[in-house]
Amino acid sequence: MNLLETERLMIRELEINDASLIYKYSIEKSMQEELPDQVYENLNEAREVIKFLTTNYKSTPQSYPLVYGVALKETNTLIGHVGLSETSSGIEIGYAIAMDDQGKGYATEAVGAFSKWAKCNLNLNAIYGILKASNKRSQKVLSNSHFVFCEEVVMKSFGGKYLNKIYVYKYSKIQSR
Repeated sequence: MNLLETERLMIRELEINDASLIYKYSIEKSMQEELPDQVYENLNEAREVIKFLTTNYKSTPQSYPLVYGVALKETNTLIGHVGLSETSSGIEIGYAIAMDDQGKGYATEAVGAFSKWAKCNLNLNAIYGILKASNKRSQKVLSNSHFVFCEEVVMKSFGGKYLNKIYVYKYSKIQSR
């Protein structure tokens, strides 16, 4: 089921049939470096993760993590994911786009649309973006998606201890005109 559409993308519920692509994308170099906790050992593990994630789509009150597939509208080909997770400071957005599809603006398109949807539909006071300070591409995605830089902090994250940048989503209805 589609959650929302943008000019070029569909943000939709993940399906078991997505497992082979989820697994393929999870073992790409960029995922191993930036999101090592989302690298799967095999196809079966990817299936189990999808089964777990799909149980949260209909939960009331909303359960996290809440993760959706990002697919090309024209072909319905899954190219990544976008979602929300609980952290000690609140709700954090996470996203990844397959390496072959990076640099085309898909992450910004997905993150911007999904953040706006989440803020309006899930009654969230804030959405945080937390990333390694060295991840310049994700900094650009967040900045272009109405996230504002808040602080740098060394913290345990992404499979180690890193200097991270923390952003907060600052969309308001006034900006949408």
